[in-house]
Amino acid sequence: MEENALLMIREGDRVRVHPREASPPSQKYAGQSGIVTTTSPSVYGPLVFVQMDENPDDVDTGFREDDLEEVPEMEST
Repeated sequence: MEENALLMIREGDRVRVHPREASPPSQKYAGQSGIVTTTSPSVYGPLVFVQMDENPDDVDTGFREDDLEEVPEMEST
């Protein structure tokens, strides 16, 4: 991913985690979904923080954008 690339996933989006071998958080939460609460730049690329459906309300989990896929609105209802 280029450093200046725009995030495709935005705050408030519903996302699902898909596993990547290089990403322990994506392996732990594979298949789970949640709502993006915030995004943040980092030296490793953009970080996306997600309130996972199965976690307590005050716990967000950080992922790289390529760990996540948007959930179509039809699936999220």
